[in-house]
Amino acid sequence: MKVALAIFLIFSLNLNFSVSAQQLSNEKDSIINVLSELRYNLPDSTLSLIENQLKKVSNKNSNFYAELLFLKAAIQYVQSDYLNSRNTYEELYKLSKDIHNEIGIARALNGRGLILLGRELYQEALIEFEKALAVNREINHHRSIAANLLNIGICNQEMGKWEDAYQSYYESYEISVINNLDTYALMDMNRIGSLFIEKNNLDSAEYYFLKVYKSNPNQWEKSYNLSGLTDLEIKRKNFNKAIDYGLKSFAIAKEIGAKWDASEVALKLSRAYEELDSLDIALEYHKLHKIYSDSLLNEEMNREINWAELQQTKAENEQLKGQKDLLSIVKDRNQLIITFLSAIVLFLLILALLFRRHIKQKEKYNQNLGTINKQLAEKKILIEKQNADLKQINDTKNRLFSILSHDLRSPINSVKQLLDIRNSISEEDVNKYMERLTKEVGNVNQQINRLLKWANTQMDGFKTNPKTVQLDEVVEQNLNSMKYIAQEKEIDLKHNAVKSFVHMDPEQLNIIINNLFNNSIKYTSSGGFIEVNYSQNQNSVFLSIEDNGIGMDESTLVSLRGELNERSFSRKGTDKESGTGLGILLVKQFLTFNHASMEIKSEEGKGTSFILTFPKVTEGI
Repeated sequence: MKVALAIFLIFSLNLNFSVSAQQLSNEKDSIINVLSELRYNLPDSTLSLIENQLKKVSNKNSNFYAELLFLKAAIQYVQSDYLNSRNTYEELYKLSKDIHNEIGIARALNGRGLILLGRELYQEALIEFEKALAVNREINHHRSIAANLLNIGICNQEMGKWEDAYQSYYESYEISVINNLDTYALMDMNRIGSLFIEKNNLDSAEYYFLKVYKSNPNQWEKSYNLSGLTDLEIKRKNFNKAIDYGLKSFAIAKEIGAKWDASEVALKLSRAYEELDSLDIALEYHKLHKIYSDSLLNEEMNREINWAELQQTKAENEQLKGQKDLLSIVKDRNQLIITFLSAIVLFLLILALLFRRHIKQKEKYNQNLGTINKQLAEKKILIEKQNADLKQINDTKNRLFSILSHDLRSPINSVKQLLDIRNSISEEDVNKYMERLTKEVGNVNQQINRLLKWANTQMDGFKTNPKTVQLDEVVEQNLNSMKYIAQEKEIDLKHNAVKSFVHMDPEQLNIIINNLFNNSIKYTSSGGFIEVNYSQNQNSVFLSIEDNGIGMDESTLVSLRGELNERSFSRKGTDKESGTGLGILLVKQFLTFNHASMEIKSEEGKGTSFILTFPKVTEGI
C-alpha cells in the first residue's frame, strides 16, 4: 500500500505541469516523506523509486534533488553497498556546496563518517561526525543532531570509550524524545542496550531492548533489536529463547538485504545451536555467516580494486599530459638557463657573503637569547609552583566552605523549626520547647566549634588523619542530633548498635554519617523508618543504613555511581526539601580518602540502602 502511494505521488508530480510553485513544493515534500518512511522497511523498492525519480528531475541543482541523493545514499549504506553509498554522498556534498544547502553538507559529512565506520576506521569516522555535528548545531537541525550524536556514540563504543558512548546516546535520545523523532529514539535505546551488554549489565540491557521491541520499530531497527536480544539470551544461557529471537532477526535482515546484520546474527545463531549440541544446524549458520561476511568483503575488495585502477588510469593520463607539456617547453627553458647562469653565479657569491655576515650576527644573538631564556625558564618554574600552591589553597578553601555550609544546615534548621512554632504553642509547652531549644543550640554550638577547629587544621591543605574510632558511638551522636527533624516527619529511627572500631578520620567519618542520615530523612515520607545495622568480617566493618523512602530509578543510581569529582543531581525531598548534590559527592570523596567504600541499593518506591565498608581495627582495643 505504501509503495503504491509513493508511485502515485511521483507519477502525479511528473504529469501535473500546470501546478503552482507552492503546490509543486508541497507534492515534492510529500514524496520525500513517503520515501523516507519506506526506506527502512522496503529498501529495494524504495531505491528503485528514487533512481527513477532522479532521472526525471529537470533541475539537478535543487534541494529536492539533494533530498533524493541523501535517501539513495542512506539506503545503499543500509544494504552494505559502501562504495556506491560513498560516491552518492560525495555527489550530495558537491551539490550542497554549490546550492548552499547546510543540511545537505552536514548529511554528506555524516555519510562520509558512516562509510569510514563501516570500514572500522573509527577515529577517522569520529572526525567526520563531529564536523557534521558542528554544522547541525549551528543551524539547530534537531533530527540531524540526534543522528550525529548516535553515530559518535557508536564510534566511542567500538573504541571502548563506554562513558563517552553513553553520554552521546543519551543526549541523542533526549533530543529525539523532545522533538518526536521516534526512529532515532529507538536506535538510541537499541545502542544503549548493546552498551550495557558489553558492560555485562544484563538487566539494564533487557530494559532498553524490550522497550524498543514493544514500540513497533522499522524493519532495519527491528532486526538489530532482535539481534541484541539474541546476544542477551546467549549471555544468560537461555539458548532456545536466543534462537527464537535470532531466527526472526535473520529473516528480517535477509528480507531487506542488510548483509552485515544477517552476518552478525547468523554467527550468534551458530553459537546458540552449538551450545544446545545441534552441531549440524550450528555449522549451517556458521557457513551462512561466512557467506555473508565473504560477500561483503569480496564485494568491497572488488570495488576498491576497480576504484584504485580507475584512479591509477587517471593518474597515468595526467602524467602523459604533463610529459607532453614538459617537452614543449624544454627548448625555451634551456635558452633561459644559459641566459641566467652568469647572473645566478654572481647572486650566489653575494648570497654567500651575506650568509657569513648573518651567521656571525646570529651567534651573538643566540648567546644573548640563551641568557634571557634561562632567566625566563627559572621565572616560569617559580610561577608554576606559585600557581600550584594557590590552586591547592583555593581548592581547600572551597571544599572547607562547602563542608561547613552543608553540615551546619541541618542543626540550624532544627533550631529554626523550634523558633518557628513559638507563637503557636501554649505557655505550658514553652518551657518544654525551651529545654529542647537550649539542647539544640548547644548541639549547634558544639558542632560549629568542632567543625571550625577541624577546618583550622585543614587550612594549609586538605588532610586525612585516620585514627581508631568507635563507629557505633559516632552513629548514635549523629542520630541524636537529628531526632527532632525525624520526629517532625514522624520517622522512626532504629539503631541496632554493635560495638565496632574502625580506622577513619573522625571528622570525615562524622561528615559521611551526617550526610547519609540527612539523605535518608530527606527522602523518607511521614510514618516511615530508618534502620541502622552492623556486621563485620576479619578485615572490615559493614554499616547498613536502610530506609523505606521513595527510592531511586536506574538513571539516578547511575548518576550517584559516577566520578569522584562529579556532583550528582539533587531531587526535592518528600517535604519539598531542597539540596545541592554536594552531600553524596563529599561522602564518596571522604570514603576514598580513608580507603573505605559504599554500595547503593535502591528500588523506586521501595526505599534505599547504603552499605558502607570501613577498615576494621583489630589491635589495641
